[in-house]
Amino acid sequence: MTGLDDESDDQAAERQALYYTRCPVPTATGIALDHGIFDQLYAGTRYALRDIAEAGSENTAAHYTHSIDRCFREGGGAPPVWARAGGAHTLLLGITFMEETLGIFVRDDDPALGVADLAGRRVGLPLWSGLVFNFWRFAAEKGFHSALRLHGMRVTDVNAVDVIEGGDGDADSTGDGILRSGERACRYRGQLQALLAGHIDAMFGKGAEIAPLEREARGRIRLLFNVATSPDIGDRVNNSTPRLVTAGARMVREEPDAIVRYLQGLLRAGRLAARHPDQVRSAIAHDCGIDSELLDRWLQPGFTQRLVPEITPELLGTVEMLKSFLFERGYIIHDFALEQWVDAEPLREALAREDGASR
Repeated sequence: MTGLDDESDDQAAERQALYYTRCPVPTATGIALDHGIFDQLYAGTRYALRDIAEAGSENTAAHYTHSIDRCFREGGGAPPVWARAGGAHTLLLGITFMEETLGIFVRDDDPALGVADLAGRRVGLPLWSGLVFNFWRFAAEKGFHSALRLHGMRVTDVNAVDVIEGGDGDADSTGDGILRSGERACRYRGQLQALLAGHIDAMFGKGAEIAPLEREARGRIRLLFNVATSPDIGDRVNNSTPRLVTAGARMVREEPDAIVRYLQGLLRAGRLAARHPDQVRSAIAHDCGIDSELLDRWLQPGFTQRLVPEITPELLGTVEMLKSFLFERGYIIHDFALEQWVDAEPLREALAREDGASR
């Protein structure tokens, strides 16, 4: 087979464009792109997989809204749940759950020894005025909620303080966290400044996003508690745990082969990562916008084993927990039945093709 790069411009132009988008976190999509796996799977077909950025500036918000029907998305679970609750015609095709640090941070000189010492004090919740959906606030609220629950406390035991984010000269105000140079921007700058200035006493940060936070803090903050140490998976549910693979429902119905090929790419990339972790670290670090040696600091050991999408009762349970929190806290107004959102058949077919090809 020949790759897309070997085709003429006329041939490429005749292809049906399908778009993809992914969050700046470890994803099988990123690895598949880095290793040319999608090129192999779509070669000789009438489909061309394109970055959502090629869809034009008018579709910038589609990463969150799913407003482009012929689009795959892999990333944090809260935005696609929010989009579906808001009426987006999408289907859930796969789930992964990669543990990451869910950190409660205080100033380095703060006397607090544990979460219980935050009673009666101020915790920061970010306000991003430029985002169609403030998933950063959801992540912080869920992180504090879980941390407090684990210590026998309620959210009313602390005082929530709104902190403005997305300003102060940020090079990227879209909220995706990646500067155009490829370096990860600090998405917690407003909260960090508020913490250091004494306007709040604690803030939340998660995953690889903590690396630029630490860089800017320069030793002036410390991790008070990591929610990811909880034995209860419900506590560990947050914006990026679980991560969801979603796609436009119309595309799933009308282009089943294209859907299965995309999912084959995720399976192939996830299995490659599990077998050869050293081969994928650079791609993962690039997508996260951090140095590869920092991955082990903020992601669970063996994180490269957790990139293969599945649909299991346990994973569906984490999506239900995520959806329930969003609904109970008013992030989504309309609830929906999870079982009506899930379509497991394309992943089953992708697994059958991949396992059949390997025999």
